[in-house]
Amino acid sequence: MTSSTHSIQPAFSAISTTSHSSILSPLSPPLLSVAKSEAIIHVMPSALRFWDKVGLGPKGGKKNITVFVIYEQRYHETEAEQHDGTGNAHGWRSERIMSWLRNMCELYKAKNLGEMLPGKSNLCQNDGLVSFRFDSSFQKSLASFIASLPPPEDSPAFFILTPLSVMSLSSETLCHVFSAVNKTLKSYSEAQPLFQFVPEPHVLNAAVHSSSLHDFRSGSFLHSVYDRILMPSERAMSRKFFTYGQKEKKYFEVPAFTLARSLSETKVSYSCSTEPALDVLDRHILLHVGYGISSCGRWILASCIDQRGETHAMGVWSTQRRTPSDNERKDDMPGMDATMVLDELYTVNKVWNFAMQFAEKARVEWRIVFAKSGNMSVAELDAWITHSYSALHSNSQIPMHISILNVENSVPWTLTPASQTQSLGITNQHPTSRGSSLSRSVPNSMKVSSKSQFFVDTTATTYELCQKDRLPVGIPPTLDDIGLSSDLVDVSLPIENDDYSLADDQPLLPLSSSTLICVPDSSVLPRMVNIHLIYAAKSEGCAYPTATSDAADSPQSLLRDITSSYYSLSVLSSARWETVSSLPFHLGAVETMRKALSTRNCLESLRRDT
Repeated sequence: MTSSTHSIQPAFSAISTTSHSSILSPLSPPLLSVAKSEAIIHVMPSALRFWDKVGLGPKGGKKNITVFVIYEQRYHETEAEQHDGTGNAHGWRSERIMSWLRNMCELYKAKNLGEMLPGKSNLCQNDGLVSFRFDSSFQKSLASFIASLPPPEDSPAFFILTPLSVMSLSSETLCHVFSAVNKTLKSYSEAQPLFQFVPEPHVLNAAVHSSSLHDFRSGSFLHSVYDRILMPSERAMSRKFFTYGQKEKKYFEVPAFTLARSLSETKVSYSCSTEPALDVLDRHILLHVGYGISSCGRWILASCIDQRGETHAMGVWSTQRRTPSDNERKDDMPGMDATMVLDELYTVNKVWNFAMQFAEKARVEWRIVFAKSGNMSVAELDAWITHSYSALHSNSQIPMHISILNVENSVPWTLTPASQTQSLGITNQHPTSRGSSLSRSVPNSMKVSSKSQFFVDTTATTYELCQKDRLPVGIPPTLDDIGLSSDLVDVSLPIENDDYSLADDQPLLPLSSSTLICVPDSSVLPRMVNIHLIYAAKSEGCAYPTATSDAADSPQSLLRDITSSYYSLSVLSSARWETVSSLPFHLGAVETMRKALSTRNCLESLRRDT
């Protein structure tokens, strides 16, 4: 493995010149849509690092928040804290939490996100601070506290400081807190309260002093809070037709920044169908749905996001086991009903209903992309084909085009430099400039003069490898299988507990395949995402052409659109989470949920339940 992207260039050139069945091309980072001085502008992802200096703001406008911090009331602190004549507590924990809350309010305003004000109540020791016992009485205390609050003028938000001792799915205390939060959300759905769980050491034991505005990851935390606050949208009606009719007011997600609309997406399309989509600008826009199975095999994990990252959703459901065969009898869990439906069909139904519920939020002729994170078996593919055929030919479904993908990550190649005599370089399809790194990083839509100065991120370069030959989808061992994804090999998680087995049935033959290759400018291994288009279909009323090999909309063309969208969403997820990620937003969320359910405490609790 080489130490820079420039020395790796001849190796990639050898692939692109010697193989006529693959096309390798560098990808330019997408533009992001943000606000500046009450105007929507398009900036590069690197411009977000200068958010405060440039004076950027959220594209959805300011969101004002009334915030309360709920922390654990401990027995020894209750007796040790001293109170003055006004009844204010002077414990060291409350002082640190109050200092942290003041910093968050100031930083929230400095980032032009709006106003964050500490709430007031008779039950608060200080403005915005309230302490409860984290036990079975938490639900009653929370209900009494919210009932005592006056109707808020701004969006109410509650930051729950969670101690490390209860941050486990096997914790009964955490179950009491989750139950109280869920019941509160159902009881006060019109107020749209926001509950944000914050690790207590993040506030009490921060590396930077709590009085500093540059505390660790405070900016990303506040952006996450801003994105989770829903904005109301009222429907104008002359009169109310029905007593129990459609709601006149709905809430939608409005993030601080999204992917910018490209010039090719500003075209207006028309349709002569009987029930055309209402949106004429976003016709055939991509809707990405990612799903996977937890390592323990008991949970279905799913996440979806639109092409520009304007809204997303996540879901988790328990799996159902089918009647096992003789070879699968050892993997069957006791206590399961033998008359249950097939596990693959049940998983497909859950993911399909989840995607349709999300797609119905907008009257758009979607191109829905279902991506399985991990290996997809033949039985699972048959379930997708059977279910999609019956669903697409029903009269209740809106016109749509669907694609079934199999996505594999954590299987990087080992790249070696080519011979020193080989001097061929990558042929860039875009106009080149003086610096090779600059030509690979600047989008083509930007017309920048030689006197302009701007910053680009050169820490990594991402390539797209389009494979024209149809090769079977293999099942190579991943880094997780051999224990190289962490510092130590975890022998408590055998390969049999993964979402697929290395001794699976025959591999699938995809319609087309592509690979996203992210080569860091260091000596670490490249990050790769293998994308395989397995199946594609459309409904009768869909105007999107069928995927034929001799048309412009061939499987290769469809997969290029998906691969480009995957790269754009990976840049968006890195910008929102402030992490380096090669996975798109929805697949990254699935992997995050999978890791959260793969901890040792989670597996031990699941074994006790079974």
